Amino acid sequence: MVLNYIGLLTISLVSFFIGALLFQKYSKQKNQFTLIMALFFVLAGVGWFVWFLSTDLILGIFSEITEILVLMGLVPQVILLVFVMAFYEVSLLIRILTIISVIILTLLHNFFPNYRILTIVSSVIIVSNIVLFILNWKRNNDIKSLGFSIGLICIFLGEALISVSEMVQGIFLIIAAVIWFVTYTELLEKLTSKF
Repeated sequence: MVLNYIGLLTISLVSFFIGALLFQKYSKQKNQFTLIMALFFVLAGVGWFVWFLSTDLILGIFSEITEILVLMGLVPQVILLVFVMAFYEVSLLIRILTIISVIILTLLHNFFPNYRILTIVSSVIIVSNIVLFILNWKRNNDIKSLGFSIGLICIFLGEALISVSEMVQGIFLIIAAVIWFVTYTELLEKLTSKF
């Protein structure tokens, strides 16, 4: 349980830190992709921090705000997916249909919460982002895309295994935080350039 708290706090703080780094980079380069990544990290960081605050360690309201937390996690993933689809020149129609589908499924979830529609949608979006970032790494030899996708894989595995053990989720969140920190502080690029 303690590792889960540490994992949530660590991933949220690292996400805020990376978001700040990327906003600083965007202010110099005005690159749209950098801005989207910065927004992703800040919004995801807010979601994890609210999750941390909702745990029994702090406010003890996790069960009351579970649906809100799922939505908070979904928003940055959708933003990222739509942008990456644009990056790969996926048609505007498909991007619009993706957003509409997510909205419809979110509304359906409110009427049929037992079907865990939001969890399924979130899983599909995370897997799509993982695949797209791995493709970007292979196509452009972009080490940041590789690091980002590995971090997402860790988060996805942690969320999939949370029903088994919250401690396991905490471990995966810590691993993801370390991977993202090493990736976005460019330590990974320095390490790989030596080999």
